[in-house]
Amino acid sequence: MRKKILVSILLVGIVLAVVGCSQASTLPDTQPAPPNLSGNTPVVENPKVLKIADIMGKPEIYQGQAVVVEGKIITECPSGCWFTLDDNTGTIYVDLAPSNLVIPQKRGAFARVYAQVVREGSDTYLIGTKVEF
Repeated sequence: MRKKILVSILLVGIVLAVVGCSQASTLPDTQPAPPNLSGNTPVVENPKVLKIADIMGKPEIYQGQAVVVEGKIITECPSGCWFTLDDNTGTIYVDLAPSNLVIPQKRGAFARVYAQVVREGSDTYLIGTKVEF
């Protein structure tokens, strides 16, 4: 089951890399959070960091919610518009393109990601709104 999820995440990432990354531009390592998908700027003071396993285990609970996750970047789009994050409890795909964000090449780096949880069919992933290293 976990292998199927990881393969699905990687396939979605490859498609997004081919389609969306050619239009990306480089931004600094830390960016202010842009408006979230609902159009309101999220205000998160002392955010609770969630485990990826919690999100992946019960994605229906987190669907559409603003979350914070931390972990190691294990793969990344060459243009920096998406990456996969591993926190030792699981791996999740983080899409930055919908927020018009990109990051520099940081494979292997620790990152804190502010994001919104998206569930499409059996796929669960994050739309990143801010990344800190």
